[in-house]
Amino acid sequence: MKKFLAAIVAASAMLLFPASAHAITDGFPDEENTYPFVGLLAFHDADGEYIHRCSGTLLSPTIVLTAAHCTEGTSMVYAYFSYQVPDDFRTNPSGIEGTPYTHPDHRFPRNDIGVVVLDDPVLLATYPVLPTEGFLSELKAAGDIRDDTFVNVGYGVLNGPTPPNLVPNEDRYWSTSPYSGLTQNSLRLLMNHSATAQGGTCGGDSGGPHFWEDTLILVSVTSWGDPNCVSIDMTQRVDLASVLDWLESKFGLAPPA
Repeated sequence: MKKFLAAIVAASAMLLFPASAHAITDGFPDEENTYPFVGLLAFHDADGEYIHRCSGTLLSPTIVLTAAHCTEGTSMVYAYFSYQVPDDFRTNPSGIEGTPYTHPDHRFPRNDIGVVVLDDPVLLATYPVLPTEGFLSELKAAGDIRDDTFVNVGYGVLNGPTPPNLVPNEDRYWSTSPYSGLTQNSLRLLMNHSATAQGGTCGGDSGGPHFWEDTLILVSVTSWGDPNCVSIDMTQRVDLASVLDWLESKFGLAPPA
């Protein structure tokens, strides 16, 4: 585990945590394009009609990781990887076209993992990496996860002056959340700003990544939480055999050796 962590931390882009701000919720606009591999995904049906939007993360030039409840029941996707997405993306799609895939054993909230395969590649210097199987469980067993912080990224609605007042948004934001708990399927994060002075996620952030500490190890994706986005964030673990086996067998993705 320690050897794996050292290798990944060295290869990952190191991310800085500013002190305070407000959005996604209680987070920061990604004006410096620190997370160019995180995009907005606009899902459409077979007739080309817009259905909904989510967030997702490039793991390679053409493979985007997101949530199954985003891909399920959809036929095509337009993906945008700019910090600011055109506000007419619903009616005038201009993103990169892609095909959605849903985990075959998805039974919400279990295996809430989906993938979008892009028609054209997005070439970047760095992409996030998958965790090894049981990565979070090993951190918990070693007693190392209790004080850890996770970085959330997405294009979801922003928190208003008094929750649950929410503000529409098409820009990429990020926030941090402290660890709250671990189940067989989910990483639970605490996103009560009053208690933690940190932030969380909200509607539209579904499928977006949660990175462990200051690395680009993508340990979970946004799945579900309380409707007002002010309490608990239940995120789908990626370090599960059911998830990693599907990503490798179907798309050729695997954790670094």
